[in-house]
Amino acid sequence: MFIGREHELELLNRRYDGDTFQFVPVYGRRRVGKTALLREFCKRKDCVFFTPVEGALDYNMSSLASVIVGAKVNADMDSVLGMIRERASKERFLLVIDEYPRIIKKAPEFQDRLQELIDEIHDDSKLFLILCGSSIGIMEHQVLGYKSPLYGRRTGSLELKPLDFWTSMRFLEGFEMKDALRIYGMVGGIPMYLRLFDAKKSIRDNIADLFFEEDSFFFNEHTLTLMEEFENPATYYLVIEAVASGHSKTSEVASYARLDQPIAAIHLKTLTDIGIISKVRPVDNPDGKKTRYLVSDPFMRFQLGRVLPARMGLYEPQEAAEKVLKLLDGDMGVVFEGICTEYLLRRFGGIPGKWWGNDPSTKTSEEIDIVITTSPGEGIFAECKFTSKPVGRDVLDTLMRRSSLVKGYQRRTYAIFSKSGFEGIVPREDVLLFSLDDVMMRPER
Repeated sequence: MFIGREHELELLNRRYDGDTFQFVPVYGRRRVGKTALLREFCKRKDCVFFTPVEGALDYNMSSLASVIVGAKVNADMDSVLGMIRERASKERFLLVIDEYPRIIKKAPEFQDRLQELIDEIHDDSKLFLILCGSSIGIMEHQVLGYKSPLYGRRTGSLELKPLDFWTSMRFLEGFEMKDALRIYGMVGGIPMYLRLFDAKKSIRDNIADLFFEEDSFFFNEHTLTLMEEFENPATYYLVIEAVASGHSKTSEVASYARLDQPIAAIHLKTLTDIGIISKVRPVDNPDGKKTRYLVSDPFMRFQLGRVLPARMGLYEPQEAAEKVLKLLDGDMGVVFEGICTEYLLRRFGGIPGKWWGNDPSTKTSEEIDIVITTSPGEGIFAECKFTSKPVGRDVLDTLMRRSSLVKGYQRRTYAIFSKSGFEGIVPREDVLLFSLDDVMMRPER
């Protein structure tokens, strides 16, 4: 069953119906649902869907030509491009090349020849060309980047992000709410990952079977994910592991991974560019030196921060799953904070951020979970509590005091999210209270 991506499907269909030349790169991290989206898009259309293999260009060109003509043939690059030109001159021709980076890793010259074809036919061709890839780095730099031969030729592009929280929950029907939230905390909004969890099993059995059995799906998934981006991912693996274990500064990451600080900084930037790590600064000092790094990819955070350390303990799968489950429950505050950020952005819009700093009156370090800048000088300051006790007035008072330390905001709205309700707080125009039930309902702006 096809779940989610309705908006992306509509965008592609709208372009297809135009019957003019289209070139749309589609990209996103491994398992995010690119192929599922494109196969759904291709249904009931005259489409050639081709997935190259890692190997020589001649093999892939012959394979593509065979798919186009419907019979096994041998063909070189010029012959294949000629077939595409000829077919697209007469009728709408939808050509999807999945995992396109596999071709240009071995044969970058294909880009130049494809550029020549596009320049020749784009005014009157009926070609709809989709190049799809899981290597975000290659797609952004070698397909979309200004140094690419294909730069300026695309008529659109589509980056698939992980599904939002509410769409992700549609994959987890049959689970109790607390277990659905735990699963989302483990793998985020990656469709294929979400499909693997079995509502007929306990959450502990799911973790044991999927993460700790030697033949389990997730056993080496982190390595395969990094190999999409890097030929030698070992150092990047260490950098992510450092951040996942709480080392949030460049100097700390460098020490953990045994790298020089400039090299660690380059690796952190690369991982930030592809969305595995995020770089955060206080909202009132966006250009300052105060910087934290966080693992923003939930699966990588869980796998490297919790699963792999448990494997090193040589526990039996069920025992390891139990230990990880207890740690996961302690991590749910971070997961809840991410969900609450999504909720506020969907309902109010704006730019998300965080704040931390010192209170000069008390000489203490202070922090605010979420700051959403809704317009210049206006923001929502939010606290998230995933605890078993109702939130009291003291939490609001602390949030208001901390927000007064944040520079640049003339108008402040306060939002408190609570898993277990509220006690002694009354909502008002500038005080918004949200329960877990509120959050579970997809908000409309």
